[in-house]
Amino acid sequence: MGKTISLEKLSLENVKELSEENAFVLLNSIISDLPKEKQPYYESIITTTFEFRSISSSSRNLKGDLSMFGFKFFENPSNKKLLMGIRRKK
Repeated sequence: MGKTISLEKLSLENVKELSEENAFVLLNSIISDLPKEKQPYYESIITTTFEFRSISSSSRNLKGDLSMFGFKFFENPSNKKLLMGIRRKK
């Protein structure tokens, strides 16, 4: 697990090889680098394998609860007040 995949090579077959951190990096590049009309295609590929939750960075109890369910959290580069939680779907 943990393979790095570029947006151009992202597919339904290889998205399962991504780590949560790599999925977060790809999702950020989708949002920041692609035009709005192309974003849903790539987002749908990632969401076949991963679940995403945005929470306030001050929500320590919620972060702890979601961590127990397998979410890993990353700081949102575009909004420092939010954390992005990512969990691999079972």
